[in-house]
Amino acid sequence: MTGTWVTSPANLHFQFAHRFTIVGGDADVSDIFGDGKIVNYPTFDVAVGLFDGAMAGFRYSSNSVGAGSFNEWQPYLKVAPLRSLAGGPISLALTGAWNGANQSLDGELAVEARSGRLFVTAAVRGFTDIFDLPAGSNDEALALAGGVGFKLNRYLTLAGDVADLVVGPDGDVAWSAGLNFGIPFTPHTVSIMATNVTSGTMAGVSAGARTFLPDDAVSPIFWGFEFTVPFSGFARWGEIFSPDELRSASATLPGRRVVEIDISGVSFKNRELTVSPGTTVRWVNRDPVAHTVTPDDGGGWGSSMIGPGETYQYTFERPGEYAYHCIPHPFMTGVVIVR
Repeated sequence: MTGTWVTSPANLHFQFAHRFTIVGGDADVSDIFGDGKIVNYPTFDVAVGLFDGAMAGFRYSSNSVGAGSFNEWQPYLKVAPLRSLAGGPISLALTGAWNGANQSLDGELAVEARSGRLFVTAAVRGFTDIFDLPAGSNDEALALAGGVGFKLNRYLTLAGDVADLVVGPDGDVAWSAGLNFGIPFTPHTVSIMATNVTSGTMAGVSAGARTFLPDDAVSPIFWGFEFTVPFSGFARWGEIFSPDELRSASATLPGRRVVEIDISGVSFKNRELTVSPGTTVRWVNRDPVAHTVTPDDGGGWGSSMIGPGETYQYTFERPGEYAYHCIPHPFMTGVVIVR
């Protein structure tokens, strides 16, 4: 299940899910040292944030067993009108997609509820042609899905989910289980999983691979991982080519006033600060992830990535309003007013 999450506006998000199984011999993991062969089932997901609470993207599976071809493309639009990002207990998302391999219009309504370390996700999915059938016939279907996760700590979560077709063709129940973890001090996540599905498209995760196998075939288990790579704003990538241009800081002169702004809870704690000319403002990152202080107008000040426990400071000499934001987390905004 993809849940109700959407990326930030103007940010590019890349997600790679890799599943594999072993065929040959007794289809045992040990067969990779003998006659076994690893068969791979990758799915790529690329999306860009359109505006707050909406993103557009596509999924591509290069080895799908449930579609009209091995190459399964699915462009989609996802909107989250109700989100728990700000700490609310309930979030909701709507996704519309087109499966090019099945020539199917697909849709999903997902809702997620959180309480403490526990979160529960549920979804209903509709398809105009979930599997590829002979010309002139349709394969309308409706699927229900549910999942649960339990946070072991800040970075580790145990999770599992299931999905089943309740209207339309018969299908094997789809399932997955795994360990999800965030990589400290980065926006990246990794999941290690076991599942019985091959494709990461909406249709692919609604029925197990057993659906497409002979009745006497053994239902395979697919092992794999999923890795997310949010680009978190394109400006920070400019440091690869021009590392000095994005760094601008002034030293604190003797006798100058210094005012600190804490960065914690993924927010600037003093979002509107008024100071007199000549004041040095110091931002202190108390979060476990990196942030930036980036002027909205692209002015000649602003930080590079500020790691956990690090600081950035700038002395404001001229009166004016200096609005800024964090590139990896654009919803983090603030303004320094000098007068």
